[in-house]
Amino acid sequence: MKVFIVALLLLCMPVISLAQKSRKAFAYDYTIDDLPNGLRLVTIPTDYPNLVALYIVVQTGSRNEPEKGKSGYAHLFEHLMFRGSEHYTAQQRDEILKRAGANDNAYTTDDRTVFHEVFSKEDLDRILELETDRFQHLKYTPDAYKTETKAVLGEFNKNSSDPEEKLFEVLRSTAYQRHTYSHTTMGFIEDVEDMPNQYDYSCSFISATIGPNIRQLYWWAI
Repeated sequence: MKVFIVALLLLCMPVISLAQKSRKAFAYDYTIDDLPNGLRLVTIPTDYPNLVALYIVVQTGSRNEPEKGKSGYAHLFEHLMFRGSEHYTAQQRDEILKRAGANDNAYTTDDRTVFHEVFSKEDLDRILELETDRFQHLKYTPDAYKTETKAVLGEFNKNSSDPEEKLFEVLRSTAYQRHTYSHTTMGFIEDVEDMPNQYDYSCSFISATIGPNIRQLYWWAI
């Protein structure tokens, strides 16, 4: 399964004369660079002084969970990406982002997982260093993993308390009998409840579905 990552930079810099064409459907000019290793870099100059908005789009979402009993792992991956990496603990990462005044978050959909940050352009190199490390060297302990699975279960229960969310969940499972859209991004409740017992599977999901392509592709964003 090929995972495709798009790194999108909204930069506060003059428009470089690179034969950019104005796109009528989009308010700004932009350039697209497809690098040899598969990374697509989309750069959009803006008029916001000294600010960078970085979007890293991983084309892996809940639709990439075909195994019975193993739904919700793309969303869990999004959570685990904030639990530390080989060279930076979660606390060290938070401290660096705090000093940079960065605003960062992420979200998961059926078709993709997106990580995004807004920060000063002076911190671009350091932020990309953090991103590179967690994409290439994600590292979390079994205890940290169990803690995060409980957070995901809490999020599931909170969403399920909303009647509209419950209706959407039942609608999906009824409408899609064979496609993986049958489960929402959160996954089926029985799979979410079993997540604390699936540490090894979480590692294999990231390694097989996301890991190799991220290690190859994201390096070029440095």
